[in-house]
Amino acid sequence: MAMSNLQREEQIRYENYLDDLLYKAMEALRTPEKLGLNLNGEFVRLFPNPVFAGNHIKKIEYKPTQAVQLPDELFERLCILEDEIDSHAPKAKKDKPTKERKTAKYNPEDIVKWIEMREKGFSYGQIAKQFGANQSTVSNYIRKHYKRIGTVAN
Repeated sequence: MAMSNLQREEQIRYENYLDDLLYKAMEALRTPEKLGLNLNGEFVRLFPNPVFAGNHIKKIEYKPTQAVQLPDELFERLCILEDEIDSHAPKAKKDKPTKERKTAKYNPEDIVKWIEMREKGFSYGQIAKQFGANQSTVSNYIRKHYKRIGTVAN
């Protein structure tokens, strides 16, 4: 059974109302935390926790947990929004094996050697191959070096 235009408009208004309420709840969670004392006299961190009365935020209490209990309608709307976001997010390619990337940065001695090799006429590709680096990485490091000293890379 199809919705009439009036029903659809009413549904959209209600979804917008729930979205606004979720936004207000998220803003409340960004309120700075406070310090409190527990029964043993120890300091504890207290986190903002919006208190809902029906479908509106009545007040903000501070509790030692960051968990928030949303009213059922808000929780359902949050799930719907997350599903919509996930459906628009780019999918990871599972068929293609991923390359392992080096996470280590290159030490200054390597960069000096790259610059010397480049000045001797080696190409970025030849330098990169010798050091197991990417050609654009070598090019970027050399270009940044020349930019720092105020000359142009060849």
